[in-house]
Amino acid sequence: MKSKEETKFLARLKNFEKEIFWGTENAVIEGFEYFETNEYKQKTGAVQNRAKRLFTNKGFKGCIRLATHMAKRMPSMQRNIKKNYRDMEQYLDALEKGIDTPRTCENVVKAFPNKSIWNDLLQYSWNKHKVIVGFTKVPVEYIFKGKAIPFQYALVFAQEMKKEAIEKAPQLDAGMEVVNVYNSLGIATNDIAEWLKTKYKIIGMANHPLGGLVDFVPLAEKSGLGLIGRNGMLITKKFGPRCRISPIFIDEKLFEFTDTTEHEWIRDFCNRCGSCARSCPVECIYKKPKFVQASSSENTKDRYESYDREKCFLSFSATMGCAICISVCPFSKDPKIYDKMKSKYSLIER
Repeated sequence: MKSKEETKFLARLKNFEKEIFWGTENAVIEGFEYFETNEYKQKTGAVQNRAKRLFTNKGFKGCIRLATHMAKRMPSMQRNIKKNYRDMEQYLDALEKGIDTPRTCENVVKAFPNKSIWNDLLQYSWNKHKVIVGFTKVPVEYIFKGKAIPFQYALVFAQEMKKEAIEKAPQLDAGMEVVNVYNSLGIATNDIAEWLKTKYKIIGMANHPLGGLVDFVPLAEKSGLGLIGRNGMLITKKFGPRCRISPIFIDEKLFEFTDTTEHEWIRDFCNRCGSCARSCPVECIYKKPKFVQASSSENTKDRYESYDREKCFLSFSATMGCAICISVCPFSKDPKIYDKMKSKYSLIER
């Protein structure tokens, strides 16, 4: 699902490998792109045609309903994806001309940790867009294979998907709500990037939640927004796993990192719960996460996979996102019980 704008952006960056941060050879291939590779397509049982599989599962009426929904939102998503890359034109032009690239205002850089700006950002992001915010350094191992980012610090955002729609999973209502939030979070991310630039002269690159340059879930976990649960989704205190994620990459360490270990207890709780694994229609969620790769970056964890993404895609492609593992999660059903669960779990552990 790589856009034309992303392809052109990455092609232009290839001439500046020393100035830019690239994914390593061992990096993960972005999810949707992986399912278009020959490596996947040649495997037994691989989904060869997503549209056909969806039509077989949801029928003509379902597909018409989905197409109508998408037609209303895709133009907005495409505009906002294009804006991500269009807003980097001045930066790319400067690189190619060998002149100074746009940078964040020196006074802001020197004023680290910019607590007043941070508090203003939190308030603006929540009041206008209902998104929560974290800040961290992007490990190169989180950059997708073959992709790159211009700046190595990131503001990370998460926005809620409505509980009523997600609880209908695997009906189309759940998948359409995912699309809704891809769209609204894409709008929010661009708006916040523009607000930061206009009000505080902070230089950044917004990255749309649909088809990113980096692996959003571990990045959001690192930024302290939550913890990756047994179903492989980020579990936040405010929304549970009912959220989409997007970043803005910025050029300087302007704020204190929000990295934290306060959500670590969720990992063991998930292992005790197992509701998502029992409910998965294709049994893709592992009993125990599988080790994939040792960490090679500072302050990052070894990489583990919580589920078989090829099995998951069988249900995902037939239902416009499935989302059963999200709907049955206790944190999704009532995020307000986060503190109660944490206290109860802590007593069990003593």
